[in-house]
Parts: sequence; C-alpha cells; structure tokens
Amino acid sequence: MNLLLFSALILATSAAHLLPKKSVAIDKNSVLVLFGTRHGNRHPEVFLQENPRSWGHEGNTELTSFGKRQGLGLGKELRSFIGNLISRNYNSSQVKYYSSSANRCQMTLQTVTAALHDPEQWGDWDKKWYDHWSPVPYAIDDPLLRMYAVKECKGNDKVWGPIDKDSLPFLKKLKTSNAAELKYFSDNTKWNMENLGKAADLADNLIEIDLYKAEYPSWIKAPKLKGYTFEKLKAKILEFAEVHQNACAEYGPCGNLMAGYWLQNLIDKVADANAGKGPQVIGYASHTEITLSVMKLMGYVKDELTTSAGFVVEFKRLPKPAVRLLNHDPNPIDDHVIYPAELTPKLKKLADKDGFIPLEQFFAYAKQFSFSDWKSQCDKA
Repeated sequence: MNLLLFSALILATSAAHLLPKKSVAIDKNSVLVLFGTRHGNRHPEVFLQENPRSWGHEGNTELTSFGKRQGLGLGKELRSFIGNLISRNYNSSQVKYYSSSANRCQMTLQTVTAALHDPEQWGDWDKKWYDHWSPVPYAIDDPLLRMYAVKECKGNDKVWGPIDKDSLPFLKKLKTSNAAELKYFSDNTKWNMENLGKAADLADNLIEIDLYKAEYPSWIKAPKLKGYTFEKLKAKILEFAEVHQNACAEYGPCGNLMAGYWLQNLIDKVADANAGKGPQVIGYASHTEITLSVMKLMGYVKDELTTSAGFVVEFKRLPKPAVRLLNHDPNPIDDHVIYPAELTPKLKKLADKDGFIPLEQFFAYAKQFSFSDWKSQCDKA
C-alpha cells in the first residue's frame, strides 16, 4: 500500500515514520509566511447503507471531528513555526485569510486560526467560556480557491470533461485493468461504477469506517471476489481515493485553470512583501485538486495530498530576496509537521543549501503558469 492509502486512512503508523518528526525552523530573516491547505478529513459524498451508521451525523462532505483536530494541529504547528512574526491576537495589518465557500474549507480554516490566534491580554474577551478562542475574519473567494464551482467559468466543463468521463489514457487504463473489481463494487453498492468517482466515494467510506472504528460491510470483510482477502480488497478500494481530483492536478489544462489564478495571487503577495507592503502571514483553505495543482505549478514534486496537508511558502528579503517551498502534513491527526519540499529539477538547481530560491528566478518559473484575469482565462481554456 502506498503513502496515499496510508495517509488517506490517517491511521497508518507504518507510513507515519516517513514524515520528519520535527518541523524545520523559520529563517531569522523571513518577513512573510504563506500557507495553503486542503480541508481536513470530511465525510463521503455518498454513504454506504449496508450497516447502521454510528458516524456521519454532520452530513455528506462535511468536516468531521478528525478534520477539525487536523486543522487545529496545523494551526498549532504554524504558530510554533512563525513565532513572533505576528501577535497571538488577531490584527488586521498582520494577517489575511481566504477560504473556498465549501463548509469543510471554512471550518478547517476556522480551526487553524483558532490555534494561530489563541487570544491573550486585551484579546482574551471571555475567559469563562472562550478563554482560548476568538473569532478571526476571512474572505471567501471561489475563483481563487474553488474554480470548478464558479458558474461563470465556461472552461470548467472543457477541462473537466476528459476526467469526468474517465477518457484520459491513465483513467481508461485504470478502469480496464480493474473491470472485475469495479463490477464487484457495483454489484454490492448498487452504485454506477462506470464513473470512477463512485469508486472514490467507496474509498471515502472506508477511510471513515476505519477512523470511527465502525463495522465493514460483509462483502468487504469476507470478499467473494477471486484472489482477494479483506486486506487486499481494502487496499484496492483505497487506490481510487481522490482519483479524479488527482487526475485534474496531473492533467495540465485542468490543473492550470484550477490554480493559475491562485498562483498569481501568491506571486503578488510575495511581490508586495518584497516592496515592504502587506501582512506577514497569509493563509488559504481549499480542495485537493486546487491545492495540489497550485503546488505542482509552483514547482513541488507531489502527486497526492492527504486531508489538511498543503504548502508553506517562506519569503525573506535579506541577504537577497528569496523564497523557500515547504510541505505541511498531519502526523496523523493532532500532530502536524512542516518540512522541506521535493522540488522540480530546475528549481532544485536554483535552491541554496537551506532550500531558498532567488526570488526573481522563482517568479520566472512560476509566471509561465499564472494568470490574473480569470474570466478571460476561463473563456479561452
């Protein structure tokens, strides 16, 4: 089972050791930290109905208690990382936050900022009931963080078409090579497995069944599919987790349209900081296909993204303007770790021993994928 399957389950101790145990330290000269995160663990879009459920009460695709804990863990680690770069109390001149309109993203960001801004002194407004929480504002921006849901973006259907129809070569191959397995899934769920998205829904159910220690359906627990044991079938199902979202990030037209506008926003924020303007911390909460896409466009080598994982970009002006690209991942629920990213060969050659890339060279790399007029880009996609 690969890292995606383990990290998707969030319980995999055998994969957890692959992550560093300790986060890197912020550079003493850093003046801006940007972070982007996929939402935390969520419920499936469709629930399996074979067994009475003791979980899923929040509703389909809503953030779970595990997702809330992941967000809080990220916020705590970010607070430890940034140190005194910003105050604990919310200050509008120091920070700016953005979210997709999806509930799961907003709630993830709310838990992140709860830990980032544990109020103190004048900010501690209700010690009896809310001693460690204070509301923090954020902007909802779907063209930035949920482009696929923007109705005005005419290009969405075009770039998502080959993915939704499973017509991309590797999606076709995935269907063909797993024809017997998909038929078995369909026969037992009564879902139309002609679309791989339904297999992903099944994987999402297994993730939650494990997290909530619920009971597996008998057809999974004791499979009647030739050559399969329970563990082997479970691993096979989990191979379909986020299959369409990951395909979008891999398929250039989709990944570029979903994340090019966000990439330009990141470039603009760093340029402002280089000019001595803007806040010191900027955070974003989005989705797999958007967050993974913008990471790949920035020069990360990454093919999958577990819940509440994403990027941290650190910028410093001295001794020369430079950025450092970092990952952040849950390990596995309450703990979080920030660590150096694997970069594309081109960026890797440009980075110094600490991972910092000269700003202008990073801009030259990233700007080939970015755009500032999303409506125009949607029209010509």
